[in-house]
Amino acid sequence: MADSRTTLRLDWVDYLETALHEAFPEARHIEVALSGGVDSVCLTYLLADLAKRRGFRLSAVHVNHQINLRAGDWQEFCQWLCASLNIPLRTAKVEVNWGGGDSLEAEARQARYAIFAQSQADVLALAHHADDQAETILLQLLRGAGPHGLAAMPVTRALTEHTQLWRPLLNATRDQLEALATVEDWIWIEDDSNDDTRLRRNFLRHDILPRLAQGYPDYREQLLRSVRRAADAAALLDELAASDLELMVGADSSLDLDMLAHVSLPRARNALFAWVEERGGVLTPDGLDEALVQLLDAAPDANPMIDVGAWRLTRYRQRAYLIRPFTTPTAPIAFEFSPEQLTLDFPDWGGRLRFNPIANGGLRQVALTGGLTLRPRQGGESLPQNGVNKTLKNLLQEAGMPPYRRERLPLIYQNDTLLAAPGAGINTELLAAEPDVGYVPVWLPYDGY
Repeated sequence: MADSRTTLRLDWVDYLETALHEAFPEARHIEVALSGGVDSVCLTYLLADLAKRRGFRLSAVHVNHQINLRAGDWQEFCQWLCASLNIPLRTAKVEVNWGGGDSLEAEARQARYAIFAQSQADVLALAHHADDQAETILLQLLRGAGPHGLAAMPVTRALTEHTQLWRPLLNATRDQLEALATVEDWIWIEDDSNDDTRLRRNFLRHDILPRLAQGYPDYREQLLRSVRRAADAAALLDELAASDLELMVGADSSLDLDMLAHVSLPRARNALFAWVEERGGVLTPDGLDEALVQLLDAAPDANPMIDVGAWRLTRYRQRAYLIRPFTTPTAPIAFEFSPEQLTLDFPDWGGRLRFNPIANGGLRQVALTGGLTLRPRQGGESLPQNGVNKTLKNLLQEAGMPPYRRERLPLIYQNDTLLAAPGAGINTELLAAEPDVGYVPVWLPYDGY
């Protein structure tokens, strides 16, 4: 008959088996993130048992953040543990910039997840538990997070196209895991930095949550209920945003501001936030409110530029656009035209130049032979248009080109003759005549705008 020690371990393995079947029944390779702490050590042992039972491949990954003086010892411990369990281990050292406060945790997490994203497994298992989840919820509350932030850590989510994250221990407490490890005589690492209450998570863990437990002993369960409700609310907001953006977003990915102005303010916030976020931009709650004011309430001829992370948010003719910050090259860039290579890349200009061949019109090939350069606008340029010189400024306005595109549009010259402003006009004195093929230059910015 199995002793209590074996029974407890089997109960945990059974629990993991059920959780795996519900989340990833087809998983063939699971990689466990192993820090050396009690939570990840428990998960590693239990998954090793489950791998023998279910036949999937198990490996581990250890990220050495090189912050603690004992980091090398922790890596050696993880190597010893994996060797004893016959589990392949990949290790990686990362550089983390120490800025104090939350910045250390944020930088370490970013570096760690970059290593996780290199996983070749179907599933990457993380040992976050109910106490971690409770700390995360309180941190999000104290940051003023909305439903998405309060949904905290999901049990599963996509890490990359081929790897899913899995947190199977979110319903288990730290005490339960320590009890299992103690009964099994497992060895683990104690990270002394976990006692540093200058870090906000540690402050909550050591100074706040024990006092909270005195009055609310079931606070973990209650917070987990709130997580589920917040996750439901976040899902509904996502569905509403998807429905709104299907109507508001045009073929060029710009956002219709007239339509945005005609929905309620909370709905407009939700739609704008989702539109920016799905393109990789970042909007804080205060930044979101300010962006709405500038997009919807500014003067009709205003063209705001709002930083949203790696992008800038702007508007033109009642449509919002997300564009990449860009510095126009100041020096001409020489290039050669060839009918065999009609698309040319210009990274310094942030885009591609394509020459579309047409049977009647377009620049004749002789105009594209030798002395070609891309140049920035200087002001005062003009282009011959059917016997009349038109200023480039007027041509750009007539073309309906947004101001930000005008600023970053390269001009095509042959020596000192302006051949074209792609998308606005070409030099009609240099058009090809039938039966010759002509070429219409088109500028294609990398960011789509």
